[in-house]
Amino acid sequence: MVIQLIPLLMGTTAVLESVASDRIGPPVAVETRIDDIAVRVSSPEGVLWQGSLRLAQNQGASYSQNLSQASPTVCPASSSYDRSERSSISFNAYVQNSGEMGPVYRIDASWGRPMVEEGCGEQGTRTVQVSKTLALDPGETGVVEGDAGLRVEVTRRR
Repeated sequence: MVIQLIPLLMGTTAVLESVASDRIGPPVAVETRIDDIAVRVSSPEGVLWQGSLRLAQNQGASYSQNLSQASPTVCPASSSYDRSERSSISFNAYVQNSGEMGPVYRIDASWGRPMVEEGCGEQGTRTVQVSKTLALDPGETGVVEGDAGLRVEVTRRR
């Protein structure tokens, strides 16, 4: 009984292998495929990030970058606020098996950028986020658009 519970404790892959091997007859092989995707994340300011990522079933991919720097506004030394600007970009993708439709790609992206404030007060950051599932055939490109002009293009390589 305990041996039968071990795959349940180990995760989804172990459960699939256990179910496939519990049947009468030869074990059913679970297909493992690696997909390459090209990603382009852009805004009205231009390309925020562009690159390639590898995905496989139960193995997602992600990219993130953060930038913190001094504000171009010079404030008096007696100012009580930190006048730094912060920006960030984050992209995550993973493959979901949708059965007859084949693989679909779950896309999550966020973009943080400094708020433009006059004076020497606290500046702050604005963030926009998108999340969507795309069904892509080899060679096909899907686009996800968000607020503030955030645009994510994902191309499944052949």
